[in-house]
Amino acid sequence: MRPALLSGDTLTACFAAHVRTSPSATVTFPGTDERMTARELDEASLRSARGLMAHGVGPGCVVGLLMPTDATFLSVFFGVQRAGAAVSILPVPAGFGDEAGMARRLARIISTAGFRHLVLDPAFRNVGKLLTDQLPGLVLIDPKATGTGGERTLPATDPDALSVVQFTSGSTSAPKGVQLTQATMAAGLHASVVSGHFSPDDVFMQWVPVFHDMGLIGLVSHLLNGAEVHVFNPIAFLRRPAALLGYFAEHRGTVITGPNFSYDQMLDAAPPELITGLDLSAWRLAFNGAEPVSAATTRRFARALAPAGVGDGVMYPAYGMAEATLAITFPVPGSPVRVLTVDRTALATGRRAVPVAADAPGAKDLVSVGHPVHGIELRLMTEDGRPCAPGESGEIQIAGPPVTHGYLNHPEATAAAFDGRWFRTGDLGLRLDGHLYVTGRRKDMVVVRGQNYFPDDVEAAAQQVPGVYRQRCVAFSDVEDDGREVVRVVVEAVPQADRAELAAQIRARVESEMDFTDVRVHLVKPRWLTRTSSGKWQRALTRERIAEQTGATDSSAHRTPRRTPR
Repeated sequence: MRPALLSGDTLTACFAAHVRTSPSATVTFPGTDERMTARELDEASLRSARGLMAHGVGPGCVVGLLMPTDATFLSVFFGVQRAGAAVSILPVPAGFGDEAGMARRLARIISTAGFRHLVLDPAFRNVGKLLTDQLPGLVLIDPKATGTGGERTLPATDPDALSVVQFTSGSTSAPKGVQLTQATMAAGLHASVVSGHFSPDDVFMQWVPVFHDMGLIGLVSHLLNGAEVHVFNPIAFLRRPAALLGYFAEHRGTVITGPNFSYDQMLDAAPPELITGLDLSAWRLAFNGAEPVSAATTRRFARALAPAGVGDGVMYPAYGMAEATLAITFPVPGSPVRVLTVDRTALATGRRAVPVAADAPGAKDLVSVGHPVHGIELRLMTEDGRPCAPGESGEIQIAGPPVTHGYLNHPEATAAAFDGRWFRTGDLGLRLDGHLYVTGRRKDMVVVRGQNYFPDDVEAAAQQVPGVYRQRCVAFSDVEDDGREVVRVVVEAVPQADRAELAAQIRARVESEMDFTDVRVHLVKPRWLTRTSSGKWQRALTRERIAEQTGATDSSAHRTPRRTPR
């Protein structure tokens, strides 16, 4: 494969270099049958920049985008950059129906960011009206607004100017906008391209929403590297994941991205007879990130897709976040998935990795997410502020050109996020033999009688009980009115399940696996639980919803009498 073509020290310079070096490179939108070359995108984005400037957009502005991901989206995205302003892509829930609720959530983001301009697709006209009622002075711009004029009178690109404001997943109730400058964006793109061994010969398929960092940077990094890019509407994947797998095979796809659950959905929807009829031998990287990577999923992926020519080194567990533009660690491309099996209790309570056999009681699989990417420095720190020893778990902290300088209009959050030049991710991890293993998030730890447990361990125990709808459950610790510490497990139940029996089995399984009592099981209907845009369970929101509905859900909250601890 040809070496990378991405070049430039700002996002706008990377775009200009792309047009020069790959004018015929194409991006295709199968849902709308649109196809655009780099040369056409250059012309369209210049017209868009002129139209935006006619509405007052320029250096210092942050422009919100509320529109589907199509050819016009790309024109507007790069048009804003060329006008000297910054973009913030607003989240659009799949199949939204509550326009008033959507407007309230978006208004919080817009107010925090101080947007004065919103590029609004006609499909969201009613939401736009609600927004302008709440935010007088907000200027709504048609995505197809264009103007005339040459490139010479466009503002010069300032490397330190804001380029993208990325609102963090699940943050709409208390939004925090990650600031990424023109130079930071370029550094983040280079980090992915260099460490992922991206090539202009790649065929990249995208379905992850672009208001998420994996979606935006995944798309832009391949696009500006000259690769052939195919962009699907996220709903298309959620409705027909097997169809996208067929499309990927037909077009000899090499790279795809998604959170862990998306690969399970894909395999659930693709029967063996379909897979054996596909040729997926060109597949090079299946990025798996944005949520905890399951060792079981990686094994299933390799086993199920081997008949279609998918090799052991295709599944690609990675670690990143918006505050790093995207990428923090990647494995060496083509290397098999590396799994470390450790004692769960020693990791949660002693913060250290004690390797055990895969079938040992309390065994926990950790999947390596590789090594720091190009331009990223990484360290692990204990709670008392010392560097972690090999195999010792601590907070992951990062530094380097791809890392944000802070949150927009939020100096308190910015100050709290940094230890000198080091950004505190809030994630826990350990390193062995140079490999990073992410073990959880500090704030999500389940704490019972002073003991720490990882919520995904509790959830993994509950998921194994027949009657759990698609293994969907969320666990968190709580304190009852009498001061008793409990673990709540909120489980989506299949409609035909015997609810009392299912709750009892879940409680027994969790108590047996985790060796604690005082478990509260709440059964809810399918699809009641919610995820962030990146696929993470919204545990805090689940906690709030259960608290609000305590009276209504008493019949579904099955309690265990207090017993003497084992």
